[in-house]
Amino acid sequence: MTQVKAYVPGVYAHSEELAQATRDLDGARTTPEAVRAQEAEDVESFLGTQREAGMDYFSDGLLSWGGISRPFAASTGGSEPWEPLGEPFFRTSELPRGRWFATLPSPRTLAELSTGGGAQPRVVAEGVIGPQIAWLAENGCAFVVLQETALFSREGELSGLEEAFEALDSPLPLALQLPFGDSGKLLGQLVDLPVEAIGVDFHATDPESLPRPFPKTLLAGVSDARSSRLEEPRQMADLGRRLMEEFEEAADLHLVPNGDLRSLPREVAREKVLRLGAAARMLRGG
Repeated sequence: MTQVKAYVPGVYAHSEELAQATRDLDGARTTPEAVRAQEAEDVESFLGTQREAGMDYFSDGLLSWGGISRPFAASTGGSEPWEPLGEPFFRTSELPRGRWFATLPSPRTLAELSTGGGAQPRVVAEGVIGPQIAWLAENGCAFVVLQETALFSREGELSGLEEAFEALDSPLPLALQLPFGDSGKLLGQLVDLPVEAIGVDFHATDPESLPRPFPKTLLAGVSDARSSRLEEPRQMADLGRRLMEEFEEAADLHLVPNGDLRSLPREVAREKVLRLGAAARMLRGG
């Protein structure tokens, strides 16, 4: 029987207080300690929103990141062994062990965005992403969402992606999410990757383009992170039901935004999370 879950990958929206503190830090009008204190407040608020929405897995919102690859990109071109990120990049002390997940750049995305842009996805997977996932597994992470933000820059090119995933040998389940783009022409190839789940932006991708029957867990991007328009929970649930009709028996449906919510006003992002949770409850018959 298909299981329905909901959660929020990626970088979450900053409060206006955190945005102002970050600007003040850039202008030397405040201290790093003050920014970290505001980040902690934002994390606590985001966790409260996720609990209220009934999310199945929790995230800290990556509020100190700024972008999905920023903490990693400058270091991937160096010769020194990668030291996995810990606090404050992953706030493990504030997350429920075994019920939180992490979002990382995919090896291919990180290779393209790394210093000089000359890194190979397999090398990045083995030297950076793999050690980071191992650290996450040791610290209570349940699974990892890898965002592939570079795939649409060279449409149809999957070169290096399969080798990179095979090199990961991950101790945690992996999902490959393709934010903000039409992945319909690529899904036939992507479902063969050694990952447990594929994430599709259904505000850009026709549901009819899904391979049938769909063999993996589907991260269905039903909430549009690019728009302040608030989706109705029933409409998202109706799309979820339509998608589940095309699943293999072992496949599950996970409702997510179609990308990072960080560009939205904080209150809009919060309401989108609450409505995502409502849609999941409808699908579960709650």
